[in-house]
Amino acid sequence: MKVVLAESVAMMAIGDGVLGVVFPVQHSTRWEFGPEPWRKCMRMWAEHPGLTRAVSALQIAAGLVLASRLRAAPPRK
Repeated sequence: MKVVLAESVAMMAIGDGVLGVVFPVQHSTRWEFGPEPWRKCMRMWAEHPGLTRAVSALQIAAGLVLASRLRAAPPRK
């Protein structure tokens, strides 16, 4: 189960990272809701698309590293 959970985290990180690289402003502004500190943070990412792309690329790399370190399949019972 831990492998499946870790792979799910990796997939979400990779997918979120791809959206951040390709659509940095749109992806950030789609999450601009809720409490003001959160909205302010999302605005900051939208106002700095180059930074958003760089952090998103790192997120993709981290997701790939995580996925590459997982064993091939969960142990059978």
